[in-house]
Amino acid sequence: MTRLNQWLRLIVLFLVCFTITAYGWFIFGGAKKEYIVTPQNSEYKIIDDSVQNGATTAILAIRQRSALLECNIVNKAKWPFCEIAISLTDSVEEGIDLSAYHSVGIDIDYTSPLEGERVRVYLRNFDSAYANPNDPISLKFNAIEYSPGFDAGLQVFPLHSFQVLSWWIADNNIPVDKSNRQFDNISIIEIATGSYVKESYYAIKLNRIVFYGEWITESSLVKLLLLLWVVTAVVFIIIERFVLHRKIKKTEERSLRLRDANRVLYNKSLKFEHLACTDPLTRIRNRHTVTEWLEDITIQTRLNQIPFSMIFIDLDHFKLVNDTYGHSFGDEVLIKFAATVERLIRRSDVFARWGGEEFVIFCPETNMGTAVEIAEIIRETIATKDWGFDREFNLTCSLGVAELVDETSEDLINRVDLALLKAKKMGRNRIEISWEHQQLK
Repeated sequence: MTRLNQWLRLIVLFLVCFTITAYGWFIFGGAKKEYIVTPQNSEYKIIDDSVQNGATTAILAIRQRSALLECNIVNKAKWPFCEIAISLTDSVEEGIDLSAYHSVGIDIDYTSPLEGERVRVYLRNFDSAYANPNDPISLKFNAIEYSPGFDAGLQVFPLHSFQVLSWWIADNNIPVDKSNRQFDNISIIEIATGSYVKESYYAIKLNRIVFYGEWITESSLVKLLLLLWVVTAVVFIIIERFVLHRKIKKTEERSLRLRDANRVLYNKSLKFEHLACTDPLTRIRNRHTVTEWLEDITIQTRLNQIPFSMIFIDLDHFKLVNDTYGHSFGDEVLIKFAATVERLIRRSDVFARWGGEEFVIFCPETNMGTAVEIAEIIRETIATKDWGFDREFNLTCSLGVAELVDETSEDLINRVDLALLKAKKMGRNRIEISWEHQQLK
């Protein structure tokens, strides 16, 4: 996200600089455009009242950048006149789109018998909806009249000051939606003598015609800049949401991986806990497992005055088994022994391997007499079971039994251990009992 914010700052800085540059470019005239009409890009010719059987005569002298029309008006035609007709294109049907221009500058020196006499300027537009390419009069007359004077220089007129001639609208039966000024397909520009001329010498010197416009208007530029900001903001929001979605997805995936890893670790911890609490050979509890439990249960037993007994078991002459048959065979015997005892004890009894060939049975809520009965069943079963030895050797066990009195768990274990030692001294394959705090020797 930090990197995205850095990109955002750079983009905003770029947009600010771009906006200032673009608007400054517009203010200082960078958007302005001009279309200059010259004899090199247009065709100049004379039109006069001869088409009306008039007697006006005219000559046109074209220079590199200007044109001079001299004519002698004769009052023979109904509307005597002469004009410069400028064809902007080769085809009247394919003119120039001047609708993007806002004004026109005209520089004319006009010689006439009357001071302040006007000239007529027509921008002729072709539209197939009303114009016929074979009828010049059918092209729309966008017109202005003004007094150019002599040596007055360039005069600029807004294009919206041009008006469509009413007689042309009426004569051509133009519909209302096509009667407004139109500059999208200007084919011809005409500069003619005034509407009411007298028989005399007239001269129209066209020095310059130039159309002024802008590649882009101020409002359009502002809209484009605003659109650029909006689009950038939208794109950034989309990218930010996409990045955020990816981060959320990665976080979820990471959470799932952590959850799976934790589950694996938990299962392993359970396995390790089981291994830590279980004797790896016999698969019963080990000494470490019952140590804390024994301490707690002896305290609860004393407080609630519930009987609790303990049986200590040791396999007789087990070293001889290992020495004679090998440790692998001895391990098998230990496994079978543990399995046999587990089948003989009760569900409430706790059976654990104390170490080596020593085993212990804790009997909650069990008095001495019952514990001795359990011990006897175990002793007899072990002594009579077929363990796979030779005939001259059989497996037996010695057992010590004690019942908890007002003592600690360590005291109880010591008494049971002494009882077991006595059973071994007395010839093995037997049970010895420890009564309360009796010291057995």
